[in-house]
Amino acid sequence: MADHSYEHIQLDIAANGVATLTFNLPTMANAMDLKGVQETLDALRCCEQRDDVGAVVLTGAGEHAFSAGFNLKEIPFAQADTGAIRAHFETLAMWWHQVLHKVIRLPKPVLAAVNGVAAGVGLGLTIASDMAVAVDSAKFLCAWHTIGLANDAATSYTLVKIVGFRRAMELMLTNRTLSAEEALDWQIVNRVYPRAAFARNVAQIAADLAAGPTHLQAMTKARFHAGWRQSIEECTEFEIENVMKSLADPYFRQSLDKFLRKENRSDKVQVHLPPSGPRE
Repeated sequence: MADHSYEHIQLDIAANGVATLTFNLPTMANAMDLKGVQETLDALRCCEQRDDVGAVVLTGAGEHAFSAGFNLKEIPFAQADTGAIRAHFETLAMWWHQVLHKVIRLPKPVLAAVNGVAAGVGLGLTIASDMAVAVDSAKFLCAWHTIGLANDAATSYTLVKIVGFRRAMELMLTNRTLSAEEALDWQIVNRVYPRAAFARNVAQIAADLAAGPTHLQAMTKARFHAGWRQSIEECTEFEIENVMKSLADPYFRQSLDKFLRKENRSDKVQVHLPPSGPRE
């Protein structure tokens, strides 16, 4: 069911705990204006606060675009004062950055379901998400340098971690467009599906994520974002703190009892990821 009344996005929260946040400006390739960015942040905060949400899916309306970033037509070029343009970018960046921070810090898994072009901030959102899948017609590009802007959308934090330094520089400096299969090879996405199988595969993955142990997923997410910048001593100290916290949660006893009764296996798959290609 739809939740909240938004104009430029849509938030749907299903009974299985999956919240789907859809960028809903298809005539603009789902490029968000300021209002859309503000609505996106509000929706993410809503998902964080609701106990009945176990996972968040980000996607775009229509079949052409996931998100083309921000709406260039909103830039006040008509004004002779360059200060107005600076003020516009400062305000827009402040809100977009809060969205990206929330995607990274949200203590629930975020799945990017890339249904088309992901450019600029659309690319940034994809690589900031915890997992990403793409339709086989999706395209990925940076686009910043072609419009005279420095890279943004947290790519200096995420891109090198995902693809490595050489490929990050190649992607940014050449502004080449990656196909969905290339994005899979570069680890920008986890899986690629044909459009006929895309929606049902996204639904299955999201449902499995939502049904998982949210508190453990949140610990893993926080640790992976922080750990690569810490010493091994710091990492292990934070890890044992999380272990102690997990022992106090009823989920630990329930899971261990099932394992000891041989009702559960240590190699049980928590989230099923259908292989790239048609789902059998």
